[in-house]
Amino acid sequence: MEKMGKEFLSKFRESAFSILPIFVLIIVLNFASVSFRLDEGTLAGPTFVSFVISAIPLLLGMTLFNMGAEKAMGKIGEVVGTTLTKKKSLVLLAVIAVLLGTLMTIAEPDLTVLSQRLLPSGPNWLLVAIAAIGVGVMLAVAVVRVILQKSIKIWLVIAFGLVFALGCMADPDFFPIVFDSGGATTSAISSPFIIAFGVGVASVRGGKNAEDDSFGYAGLCSLGPLISVMLLGIFLDKNFILENLGKEMSSMTSSLDSFAAIGPFYAEQTVSAILDVTLSILPIVVFFFVYNFFLKLRGKELLSIVIGLIYTYIGLVIFLLGANSGFIPVATALGSNFVHVDEWIFILFAFVIGCLIIIAEPAVHVLADQVAEVTSGTIRKGQVFLFLAIGTGVSVLLNVIRVVYNINLIYFVATIYIVGFVLAFVVPDIYVAIAFDSTGVATGTLSSCFLLPLFIGFVNLSSGGDVESVLREGFGIIGMISTMPVIAIESLGLYGMIKNKVNYNKALKKVKEPDDSQVIHLPVPSQDDECMKAGI
Repeated sequence: MEKMGKEFLSKFRESAFSILPIFVLIIVLNFASVSFRLDEGTLAGPTFVSFVISAIPLLLGMTLFNMGAEKAMGKIGEVVGTTLTKKKSLVLLAVIAVLLGTLMTIAEPDLTVLSQRLLPSGPNWLLVAIAAIGVGVMLAVAVVRVILQKSIKIWLVIAFGLVFALGCMADPDFFPIVFDSGGATTSAISSPFIIAFGVGVASVRGGKNAEDDSFGYAGLCSLGPLISVMLLGIFLDKNFILENLGKEMSSMTSSLDSFAAIGPFYAEQTVSAILDVTLSILPIVVFFFVYNFFLKLRGKELLSIVIGLIYTYIGLVIFLLGANSGFIPVATALGSNFVHVDEWIFILFAFVIGCLIIIAEPAVHVLADQVAEVTSGTIRKGQVFLFLAIGTGVSVLLNVIRVVYNINLIYFVATIYIVGFVLAFVVPDIYVAIAFDSTGVATGTLSSCFLLPLFIGFVNLSSGGDVESVLREGFGIIGMISTMPVIAIESLGLYGMIKNKVNYNKALKKVKEPDDSQVIHLPVPSQDDECMKAGI
């Protein structure tokens, strides 16, 4: 019990450090300028109060989720990956990878939030199902890659080539949804599982590339939806989306109008969170206990996973309650406010909020811990956070420029990935794998529940309520965030290479004495010379 209490306090401190800076920034903006008032005409109206209240479920939810993710999703992924690899059946391993990858993605709350924004009154399950299948298939591809010991760079080139080839046949207005789907699929639920699953497979497979093979799974999985949703975009009528989006646009961009509305709003979000998380987690729980019927985990190991699942469930429900109840109304209000201020203020805010949000994402903590553990501390957790924070800040900044100046998303995405591929052939493979893993985990629930409604609110007001503009420019922020971490982490790898080279040269100079060049090395007589001198 004492150990559990210490773990809770440790995770709570991490959560507070992650979330509170965002709260402080928004509260300061609210009080510092009339232009950024969350409630028009008052300092502390219903939207502001709802936002402050949401700090409690956000902190508690993130704490419990982080505890549960380590005990449950990560452990399940590692156990399943390890045991299946030991059976030495590539077909069985690939089939289970497809099944589990699909189930984990269906459980992903970020994808649900995105689908509800895109098709609020339509069949939003369609986007979820298509994206989930894409993740499942690519998880199987990632497993086959490791078993056959093929370079991740080859698979990345093939996958992106296919994405851009399909993009030539799809409506360009659909690109923001495609790249948003790729970013929203590998986050709070699926990331801990996918990363641990990869570590389990790589540890059993072994070999000289075992460390490199522990990464790259989440990165390849996030490419699955780019392919599957791009196919959906080719066959789905855009007018169908615009019709559904237009019906609910007014309710999506409205804020709380009275204090009396806070209670019912929180009650509605509580029921919604419980329903969404239950339907999402249940298939995973059923699969694990059926699988464990053959695996036969018992005692403390099984109890730890069960407790972890409970933590994950409760934590995710509470976290989603806080995010949906506090962040969405505030983001909508802020997005509308930025229409009335100078562009440079919006750009500066975008960079700062991008840096802060990456620290608050639960999945990033999981990735950073795994990186530090697998690389035995060579890549430190703080370095991963620093480079990801800068990369995410720049990506949100670029999205503001894209939206303000009506630039097509594909120009930014294509340029960033070209630079990423150039760096990929310079830095070691492990940095390439980690870089593409980070594209999925950098885009989490806070991105979906804060930045997405913020840009939808901005574009809706600035375009005069034009639904086509909202589809083209209001969406796409999740996709933008998922691109820049590639360059950020590969830059970390380049920095590491340069640093190692400099340290090596310094060490070499210390070994070599200053007067080494003045030393005259006399020839050492051989044994034959000695014998001749002795007359032998």
